[in-house]
Amino acid sequence: MSGYGGLERRVAKLLEATPRVRNSVKTAYYRLNYLYFKQRGFRCWVHPDARLLAVADWLGGRLDPGAGVFFGYYDKSPWSPDMRQFITHRSTRDGRAEILVLDRASATCRTAGVSSAWNYQQGCMAQWLPWSDERSLIYNDCVDGDLASVIVTDAGTRCVVPMPIQVVHPTRPVALSLNYRRLARLRPEYGYDLTVKNFAPDQAVSEDGLWEVDLGTGSNRLLFSIASLSEHERRPEMAESEHKVNHALYSPRGTRFVFLHRWLGPRGKYSRLYVADSDGSNLRVLLDDRMVSHYNWLDEERVLVWGRARPAGDRYHLIDVGTGATSVVGEGALDVYGDGHPSFSPDRRWLVTDSYPDRARQRHLLLYHVDSGRTMEIGRFLAPWNFEGAARCDLHPRWSPDGQWLCIDSAHTGVRMTYVLDVGGIVGAAARAG
Repeated sequence: MSGYGGLERRVAKLLEATPRVRNSVKTAYYRLNYLYFKQRGFRCWVHPDARLLAVADWLGGRLDPGAGVFFGYYDKSPWSPDMRQFITHRSTRDGRAEILVLDRASATCRTAGVSSAWNYQQGCMAQWLPWSDERSLIYNDCVDGDLASVIVTDAGTRCVVPMPIQVVHPTRPVALSLNYRRLARLRPEYGYDLTVKNFAPDQAVSEDGLWEVDLGTGSNRLLFSIASLSEHERRPEMAESEHKVNHALYSPRGTRFVFLHRWLGPRGKYSRLYVADSDGSNLRVLLDDRMVSHYNWLDEERVLVWGRARPAGDRYHLIDVGTGATSVVGEGALDVYGDGHPSFSPDRRWLVTDSYPDRARQRHLLLYHVDSGRTMEIGRFLAPWNFEGAARCDLHPRWSPDGQWLCIDSAHTGVRMTYVLDVGGIVGAAARAG
């Protein structure tokens, strides 16, 4: 195994108070390890019972990759609910992102829109509207000098909502929103480096935070200001710090949502995970031990989080949001490569996650069977050095609505591309055995 072990993680933890030093040491250490562990000629490995396909292959190789084809974040599915269509992005050479809609059955591709409000980690937040009867999608853009979102129907009609979106409610025409200009200043790879009229990178903390947006009327309300969050169960490390919110995520039926509050100051970076009811009431802290990274809902009551919780430390923790009780998931198997981007299959029987590059610059793709606790590796993909920082290409695995396919982004060939992985044989065999 060429993953990073406990010693490296302990050193990284000691350097948390000095993020710049930590990043410099980490980069140098990664490069030294690669010189020793690299596998010449390696591009990727896929489990023999799975099948990997580039989405460009759906079009017979006729898809020009432009500056790169990618979907974005791990918490959304690119497939339409009926699985007839598939969203991905194509970055253009003039710095924008096209939103492509692929139809595998007809081997066709159409451009639903072109956006200047995007990044490689999350695209322009393009996602299907699950409650729409018209197979509609929504994405962020800059419209008439404002950050906004655009709804496009299958028939081609368009509607502009005067706020960008972060995540769409699963059953109602509302969404959560945040300030991508602040993110561009504090975490550039998740923000939009644009000059706009309705948001500022240094917006007053009393007027910035997490919003609810009505996608029908365009109205919005600030649910939690950054000022109020920085005073909620205040910690001494918050003094003289910059604050932001990110990664809001509704539960499967939308009764609750979680979000990340992060601050960076003289003592380094700190993260806190919050949960609230869907109307913004009943705000509670779930994790508050400095480190919170990626998460995904198992059901309305439980959320899986890579974070720090005593006494287990940095692990995948399953948290009961009602009681606050935590339990470690996949200890010694699912977490051997550290932090990843987890998501549950539609039937909640499987968890998929990935890893950051190991010593050999390989990203690992892991499947975890929830009932048995069995973990299997289903893929490894080279992470070329020229895809680093804000331009990195995380796998960000996502499930199809029928639970038979996974979607990843990868640059193992030297070109950023969206891929689909047929895992029906693996999950089907497990179901028959069970």
